[in-house]
Amino acid sequence: MELFYLPPYSPELNDIELVWRQAKYQDYPQRAQTSTEAIGAAVDRAMRRQRERIRQATPNFTQAA
Repeated sequence: MELFYLPPYSPELNDIELVWRQAKYQDYPQRAQTSTEAIGAAVDRAMRRQRERIRQATPNFTQAA
């Protein structure tokens, strides 16, 4: 076994960071909301878009499972 030390902050080495970046800048571009309900609804929409994008990108993977 060999230990591999990562820098304290290395988002480029964490795959989920790519998903969050896409959700933040493409699916939730308008960040000025007037209420907490509006914020929640906008975040829900962004996460639904991400989920659908991931599902569409991996049809063979889900069929194999």
